[in-house]
Amino acid sequence: MTQQFQDPNQFQDPQPPGSPAPTSNYSAPSPTSVPASSTPGVVGVGSVAGQVAEYIEIPGRGAVKMASMTQRLIARIVDGVVLGVVLGIFMGIAVAIFAGAASVDDGSGAAAGVGFLGFLGLITLSMVIVYAYEAVMVGFWGATVGKMIMKVKVVKPRNGEVPGIGAGIVRYLIPGLCALVPFVGWIGTLVCYVSPTFDSSGRRQGWHDKVANTVVVTTAA
Repeated sequence: MTQQFQDPNQFQDPQPPGSPAPTSNYSAPSPTSVPASSTPGVVGVGSVAGQVAEYIEIPGRGAVKMASMTQRLIARIVDGVVLGVVLGIFMGIAVAIFAGAASVDDGSGAAAGVGFLGFLGLITLSMVIVYAYEAVMVGFWGATVGKMIMKVKVVKPRNGEVPGIGAGIVRYLIPGLCALVPFVGWIGTLVCYVSPTFDSSGRRQGWHDKVANTVVVTTAA
């Protein structure tokens, strides 16, 4: 005897003409929703006000928008201008003092020695000012003047709080140490600042961010 199998769909009641279509529990995703990502801690990419925005999930804060590379680079340029003006004024005063000391040289060479030591001291003090500017402002406020203007903030990825002075100091180690290398150090500093563009974690972290375990987000609405 041959057993015959029937399609179970043939037992369903046909829909009478003019009846509404059967409902479904599925709903289309909102175009402004932020889809999930395979990277831990990274929410993903979504359309916000017609623009593509990237987010990171921070415990207790939800999805927070990461700062763009444009924001970060412009903030760095602004900081360079701010520091350049401050150091320029400081060095102008120092040079005037050293020149005054040299004008009273009695021929013994003592004034030249003092001037050389003053120059070394000036360079050292300039580096301390730059380092303190970065470490203190990022550590306590999460932002330098440039970052504040560009609405960018450095925070801890585990809670969204400012890094603290310890992480602020550590964060500037790599670009700061690279800058000390004569002639070519600026190349290492530049590469450090553009390193977020090739970060594979999805958090857009630069080398200095990874060392200090920080992320850079935007405070813009």
